[in-house]
Amino acid sequence: MTILKDISIFWSLAHTLLMFMILFESRYTKKKTNLLTLFTMGPLLVANGIAAIFIPSDIFGTIMLFTLSLPSLIFFIIIAKKRDGRFFFTFCMVDTIVLEVMYISQVINFHTTPDSYIVMFLIRLAAYPLLEGFMWKKLRAPYREVQRQTKKGWWLFTAIAAIFYVSITLFMNNPTPITERQEYYPVMLLVFILMPLVYMHIIMTLLHQHREYEESEQEDILKLQSANLVSRVSELAEANDKFREERHNFRHKLRTIAMLVDRKQYEELEFVLKEYTQTFKSTQVTRYCENAVIDAVLSHYIRQAESLGIKLELGFDFPEEIPVDTTELATVFANAIENAIHACEKLPAAERWIEIKVISKPKFIARIKNKYNGKVEFDGEGIPVNREEGHGFGTRSIVAFCNKIGGHYNFNANGEYFTVILNF
Repeated sequence: MTILKDISIFWSLAHTLLMFMILFESRYTKKKTNLLTLFTMGPLLVANGIAAIFIPSDIFGTIMLFTLSLPSLIFFIIIAKKRDGRFFFTFCMVDTIVLEVMYISQVINFHTTPDSYIVMFLIRLAAYPLLEGFMWKKLRAPYREVQRQTKKGWWLFTAIAAIFYVSITLFMNNPTPITERQEYYPVMLLVFILMPLVYMHIIMTLLHQHREYEESEQEDILKLQSANLVSRVSELAEANDKFREERHNFRHKLRTIAMLVDRKQYEELEFVLKEYTQTFKSTQVTRYCENAVIDAVLSHYIRQAESLGIKLELGFDFPEEIPVDTTELATVFANAIENAIHACEKLPAAERWIEIKVISKPKFIARIKNKYNGKVEFDGEGIPVNREEGHGFGTRSIVAFCNKIGGHYNFNANGEYFTVILNF
């Protein structure tokens, strides 16, 4: 029945890699990362799996630090996007989680089926997919987002994870296997309870910080939208007052026009008509969308762009009923147009250009396109990366919106134009 032991070792090593890949962010595309991992980590896992078959488990548990953990650490840090405490914490956390499953299954097997490895095999067979499912569905997205936003404090978390790794490795195997020192089982149990609790506390704290950050950003956005609405209402009220004044004076202007026609003073008539036309234009307010929130946001940023001398090409065909939360959609427009304006501000005045187009048939498609100067860096998922402090939330909010509603997004930069497209 040693075949079950051998399979469970390969299974553990392979799932160590899978769990790490779920939380890890590479500097390369997904395809390139997978190929590099396959051709580098594949042979390393096979070699360690074979070694584990012939080397006693207590000895292999100790030397694995040098034959697997350190080589894989070196490989992943080479291809990692973040080469600081965020990377090392993820690496140590995954390793210690796998080690805990391995040691727990080993001890339980010793006391249940010591003549075979059935229990150990079954525990490992079920535990790793369950852990991976939890990581993928519940932890992956917020954990990666927290890593992007929080850059401080990770080295302390790494130290905690590294101490756990070294401690449980030494404690379980030295001076003899833990199964030969059963009086230490209470200590082992406390360590194995403490470790996941500490990790849960760290992750919950980070997620709490993430939520507070998002709430702060959303509060700022709502304040901006409120200010935009107030400004838009004031603009409409002012235009309405002008229109009422013009309507009051309209009878006198009609008499003037009639008098000039009777006298055949056509040059004066043309001058008066032009003057009256300009007056009526001053009462006109351009509406971009029937929805007040979206209209206010578009109006605000279009006026801002015009004040900076940015040439605009606009085309709006919003549906009568917008099928998503209009406040969230307004936020998406605000972030995308604001990013475009910031990019244009870095260009000479003559080169500043933004296009904003919306169509509603056959489906809703919005495109914001602008000229830019410089290099745009993308991550492995095709999302622009902004390394400036305090920037990058706008792009992330667009992605989060599309993911939430089941829509699609695309970011493209060809060296001259940067384009954001979203559709649903």
